[in-house]
Amino acid sequence: MHSRTPKLFIVEDNFMYSYTLESIFKERENFKVTSLSSGRECIELLDNNPDVIILDYNLESDMTGFDIFKTIHAKKPLIPVIIISSQSDLQIVSDLLKNGAFDYIEKKSIEVTIEKLHQSVLKALKSKL
Repeated sequence: MHSRTPKLFIVEDNFMYSYTLESIFKERENFKVTSLSSGRECIELLDNNPDVIILDYNLESDMTGFDIFKTIHAKKPLIPVIIISSQSDLQIVSDLLKNGAFDYIEKKSIEVTIEKLHQSVLKALKSKL
């Protein structure tokens, strides 16, 4: 694995959801997790070079998940971005993946989502080695 602790950004405006994800990644993997509640915060902190970003597609903001993703990807194309969302519009999923999102995970039960997210984050880290 890495010689240093992987850095993970979780961009999610639902505090409990964000907190749950953060706890899991800290406990299971000992990651350095930064939780952010807006895409703007994430974009401002990109120079911290997280290893992986988990981005909620439906953030309460004036930017869509797609805008936020494209901005992140334009500035830091090598950072894998995993999109999570409760919407399942296949066109949006397809567009995100075509534009370079590492993965798209639909929010179902928290257990299922966490399991899929965990696998995806580990795969994203491996892809960077």
